Amino acid sequence: MAGDWCDGGCDPSVLRILRPVDRRHAGCRSLAGSGYGAGRAGCSGTVTPQLPEPFHLIDLDAVGSTNNEVFKLAAQDAKDWTVVRAREQLAGRGRQGKSFASPPGNSYTSFLMRPFCAPAQAAQIALVTGLAVAEAMGNLAPELPRAFCKWPNDVLIDDHKVAGILVESSIMKTSVETIVVGIGVNLTSHPDLPGLRISDLQCLGASNVDRDIWLQALCVALHRRIQQWESEGFAALHNDWSARAAGIGRRVTVQMSPPVTGRLRGIDTHGHLLVDDQAGVTHRCVSGSLVLEDVA
Repeated sequence: MAGDWCDGGCDPSVLRILRPVDRRHAGCRSLAGSGYGAGRAGCSGTVTPQLPEPFHLIDLDAVGSTNNEVFKLAAQDAKDWTVVRAREQLAGRGRQGKSFASPPGNSYTSFLMRPFCAPAQAAQIALVTGLAVAEAMGNLAPELPRAFCKWPNDVLIDDHKVAGILVESSIMKTSVETIVVGIGVNLTSHPDLPGLRISDLQCLGASNVDRDIWLQALCVALHRRIQQWESEGFAALHNDWSARAAGIGRRVTVQMSPPVTGRLRGIDTHGHLLVDDQAGVTHRCVSGSLVLEDVA
């Protein structure tokens, strides 16, 4: 099933579709015997912060990928809104199989969700999550410049990437069985990669970058927005997301086949990108990578 095209406008580069776990051979067992402990001390013995319902936190030191850890827990019937947080990822990944730099000290979290939706709607979760992350940053550190959402899955401050999102799912027939939302946030450090504009919240002026306080702010914002999306649909979030959309009116290129270049108009109520080319034709992009070209 990997690589299936999702009818209805799913962006397969954001919603990475995985083969469903065959629980007959998954060795299903309770979390108590799985080597994990929700709400207990992490691997280093540090105290795990308590989160409000419905969250169930598992705090780890270093893992290959927090998304992978959540999928393992999902196979053991972990509860919705189980959260895995790590101080470091040794094999973090982003969209399209790209590596994701995950040095110690930042925030790497993955959330387990089981929404009742079709794959096309599930792709919108990256946008919903981006909005929640941007709002949580403003709540955590109002002294920061405004955070913006870069379609489809990044959060920017001052045109610098400070957070990335990876949504992965398992699908049974035509419905989504499990969704894992991975969120990486640069709190106190960032990689120096040639040709890329990347920063962290501390560098940009945040006075409070405590990992525990950030996680609490993120959970509140994410749960509120996901609940709104589940009950009202993405159209209800369209205006709020658009108010934080990065690059409106700027010259952009959408890397797809074939590429689309023009002025960014915004997104529609389904979360698809709208770009006006030089001839005035509006292109509706359901997948691809957005490049903001006129950044100094």
